[in-house]
Amino acid sequence: MLTNYHTHSMFCDGEMMPEDYVKSAIEKGFKALGFSGHAPLNFETSWATSEDNFQKYIETIIYLKEKYKDIIQIYLGVETDYYPDCKDLRVMPEIDYTIGAIHFIYDANTGREFAFDGSGKQFLETRDVVFKGNIRLMVETYYNMIIEMITNQTPDILAHLDILKKNNAGSCFFDESEPWYKNIVEKTLVKVKEHNIIAEINTGGISRGYTTEIYPSFWIISLMREMDIPIILNSDAHHPDWIDTYYTEAEKILALAGYKSQRILLDGKWQDVPL
Repeated sequence: MLTNYHTHSMFCDGEMMPEDYVKSAIEKGFKALGFSGHAPLNFETSWATSEDNFQKYIETIIYLKEKYKDIIQIYLGVETDYYPDCKDLRVMPEIDYTIGAIHFIYDANTGREFAFDGSGKQFLETRDVVFKGNIRLMVETYYNMIIEMITNQTPDILAHLDILKKNNAGSCFFDESEPWYKNIVEKTLVKVKEHNIIAEINTGGISRGYTTEIYPSFWIISLMREMDIPIILNSDAHHPDWIDTYYTEAEKILALAGYKSQRILLDGKWQDVPL
């Protein structure tokens, strides 16, 4: 069953209007499509939905829900970042689900926000300015921020858990096999399990040319399976053509890890369906 709940349109950093994604999903035989525009932030950025456009984003997805209700199920979601004084969008009645993510950190010393998953140059800047060159501190801080988000503003879905590896090709900054890294990832997964969050299997890094692997790494997926953590396969699509990128390959990886089902939003409720 083809579905995707991580979709970005021109309302944030996607490339086309929401209806273009709906038409692509129908053409590809999707059962459901969820939109997840980046929530407005308290600072200017090129990738988040602006406050001015957020209500229009909501109204547009609601309109598409009704227009295509007899053809495909459309859901209104939002990808929310967690940071001091961020709004809790879970309280909005129009929102069907939230995808929780950590993309940046605020640095009080400079009064700026620094990216965790930006370009290679931005990654180095975050490491060197915020963490004084200490990559382990940077990585552990990222995962601890996820834990804080899960504890204080639990999302339905946890986005691209190990997105930090986007800039770590060839283990150039850290080695995933090191005990400290494995420990912080497992600590995070324990919190995911405690709060019954759905962990995302994300193919978006491949479609955008950032990585050659899905998020998270296979050993993490295997650990999630051992812990019986539910998963959802999402493409993190920023273009209509990418809504099913690498799905066939990802399903094989999930099967190898022991997963036989995924948890999706269908007929208005979360349910487990075969992969």
